[in-house]
Order: sequence, then C-alpha cells, then structure tokens
Amino acid sequence: MFSYNRIILTCLVLLLPFTLVSCTGTQQQLTRPEVEAPTWPRDGETPRIRYIGSFTRPEDLQIRQGMVSRIWDYIIGSPARELVAPHGITVDTDGTIYVVDAALKTVQIYNRRKNTFSVVPDDDHLFETPINTATDSKTGRLYVTDSTAGLVRTFTLSGAGAVGEFGKEDLERPTGIAINTTTNELLVVDTKQAAVLRYDRHSLALKGRFGSHGTNHGLFNHPTSLAVNNNGEILVNDALNFRIQIFSPTGEFLRTFGKAGDSPGYFSRPKGIAADSDNNIYVVDTLFDNVQIFDAQGELLLSFGQPGQAPGEFWMPTGIFIDHDDRIYVADTYNKRVQIFQYLKQSGR
Repeated sequence: MFSYNRIILTCLVLLLPFTLVSCTGTQQQLTRPEVEAPTWPRDGETPRIRYIGSFTRPEDLQIRQGMVSRIWDYIIGSPARELVAPHGITVDTDGTIYVVDAALKTVQIYNRRKNTFSVVPDDDHLFETPINTATDSKTGRLYVTDSTAGLVRTFTLSGAGAVGEFGKEDLERPTGIAINTTTNELLVVDTKQAAVLRYDRHSLALKGRFGSHGTNHGLFNHPTSLAVNNNGEILVNDALNFRIQIFSPTGEFLRTFGKAGDSPGYFSRPKGIAADSDNNIYVVDTLFDNVQIFDAQGELLLSFGQPGQAPGEFWMPTGIFIDHDDRIYVADTYNKRVQIFQYLKQSGR
C-alpha cells in the first residue's frame, strides 16, 4: 500500500505532465467534418439512414477525464476505458449510454451530459456472463442479464452500487431484456427455456410467461433478444427458427416473418432487434455483417452495412438499440466499437 506521503509526492511529480496534456491535447471527434457521412440507401434514393460516428472509449464521446481523476487512476489502477467486445446496449431518457462488454464482464456507462464515465461492477468478477441491459428511469434501476448465473442483477442508474438480483428461481439462461411501458412490465428472454418471462416493473414479481420449445407460431428455438414497439407489441428474435415473432403486449401471438437464407430479407445469424418511432423493425445479422430494416408487417425496406472496418461497416455485430430521437446504436463487436446512425424520419409520419 502507498503511504499518504508517497501519494502526495507522486501527485506532485505527475502534476506537470498531466497539466500539459490537458492543455495541449485534443479530443477525438465523434464525426469527422471533412468526410461526408455515409447514407443509405446508396442508389440515389432519398436517404433514410445516416452514419453519425462511433466510439470505443469515452474520449470519442467528448467525455474527458479530469486531471485529478487521471492521477488517482495512475496511482491505484483504473478500470478498462476501451471496449473489447461490446454486446448489449441501451440508452436512457437522459441520453446516458450503457454498453455490456462481454469480454471485460462489465457495463460501461457514458454520461455525456455530466461528462462522466463509469464501470459496473466496482467489485471484480461480479458478473459471470453479462449479455444485455435495460434501464428504467421510473424506478431508477439498471438491469443486466447474467446468463450463466441464471439471474438478472440490478443497480442504480448511475451504476454507483448493486441494488440486488432477481429471477434465480425462474430463470435458467436469461439473455434479452426490455421494459414494456404499456403493461408496466420488465420482459426477460430465457434462451434455454425458449420463453419470455413477464415481471412486474415495480415489485419484480413474476406475472406470467409465454413460449416454449418448438417451430409453430408462438414457440421458439433459441430466442436471444427482444424489443418493444410504440404499440407495446413484443418483438422476439427467434434465432434458430430464423424468424422474428411479434406478440401482443400480454404475450398473444400476432404475426411472424423471416426464414433462413443468404439474400436480403432472409436471416443467417439474427442477433439484436429494435424498433424506431415508426415501428420499423431493425434486425442485426451477425454473419451478414449488416442491419436489415423491415416495416411493422415484416416487409423488407432496406439494409445497411457490410463486412469491414470503415464507417458503416461491421465485423460480427450483435446488439442494437434505438433511442427516443431515432438514433441507432449498433454493437460492432469484433471491431471493438459502437457505431451510431440516425433514422431520417419522413415528414408527416
């Protein structure tokens, strides 16, 4: 352990270089103004998706670490500030971004409004296999599915401390998670049980469940993620049935679309799913290295992305989230970054 005097001495020695860095260094911009942002579709039609930028560390979002914090981290060691394997993503109503890093077994929290970056958990090895995350501003909770542990862990929205856990008696392999404000429920996909479990948003008591193993309507084969649209309908990625199934807010089967294939409109390895303000459905396909967009009835509208490392290109993407401003966040997992796009909403819709 450092003695108090040694800490003070170290701080004084380090003070000058850190001051120079903070004065002369420049922040990496989220977007590069000299480069025209890519848009989709690419055939001259009216753009519907525009690339905004990407980040792999807080500095990419203009979240600058203060001098004192850098000195302290130098002395005692600091948590990783760069993404290694981003997976699940969510963004709360204040614009704070939460990213599950499957390799680091952490959730990285980026608050641009407060210029803060933090990592959950504070303690080592709290998560066994974190997969996805959801936030609830109404209850002030952050939820993280811990798949191998068979439960959901809860924290404050700031990530300042663990609140608790739930689902140990109900869950076997939780993966996807989302809030349904229409029914005031927290929804959790259990991949092993091939089911969606419905919890009361406030008490976290189990209210019901739907789904089981199978190929018929309303049944699942390795479901992995879900989302809720503006109507409260539940969109489930039925991964190994190579389809998306859509349910009412209370879990009754409504419709389905998709099947296995290697061309647009088909699925190879569907992962994340999300819906924009027009209820269009976005599906990340890990093996296609793209995002396909369907209307609410399942008709293909367009796709964006291809293999690579340039803006708008992906390498094994997984998670996706769309915020209230129709910004699209995609976990570009093997490129170790999150890419951000904008849905360009048509006037009058």
